[in-house]
Amino acid sequence: MAASERPVAAMTGVRPAVRFAAVAVASCLLHAMTLDVAMAQAGEVSSPPILINAGFESERSGPAGNPEGWWSLQHAGDPSYKFEQDREVRHSGDKSLRISNIGREPFGSIYQTVPATMMRGLTVQLAAWLLTEGASGNRFGKGASLHLQAMKAGHPIAHNHGKDQAATGTSDWTRREITLRVPADAEQLELGVTLFGPGKAWVDDFVLTVVPAGN
Repeated sequence: MAASERPVAAMTGVRPAVRFAAVAVASCLLHAMTLDVAMAQAGEVSSPPILINAGFESERSGPAGNPEGWWSLQHAGDPSYKFEQDREVRHSGDKSLRISNIGREPFGSIYQTVPATMMRGLTVQLAAWLLTEGASGNRFGKGASLHLQAMKAGHPIAHNHGKDQAATGTSDWTRREITLRVPADAEQLELGVTLFGPGKAWVDDFVLTVVPAGN
């Protein structure tokens, strides 16, 4: 039999049954991806993004010595904020995260990022428990507040800095919530908490969810 007359399976070295199984698997994966996109466009997702170390329980160190999964930043200048896990003051579990003002710079934040692709066009809610001590705030913000930012190419394109949900002065553990509509071209979501000026703030038990369509 000439080479041009050989069955395709013989030419490729793959048995028909194996080829059929591979095609079936690929078809299932494509169907799942298509379903996820359709659910997102309809205002539904199968599960929200998973936050890393949302309750600050991990003993592992993250970037620049921060808790695993989290980054910290402050307004430019001399170090003015400390970010530490606290075993004595916590909402649940064994630890929380404490932000302490130790200098003149106006704000310090701790945050993490999650992919935004499957949340495009949806409204997400960020919730966490906050406790404050002497958090008097400044002209940039009130005490301590949650923040959500939709990012594209490293720049914010939509945000909610939680000014109406800020914890001020000295306050007990209170659950704070903010929401954000995710733009269609968002690449990442940045989420966290910011302390503005003097005092201390504790945060625990972050939760990120997608708000059901119609709510």
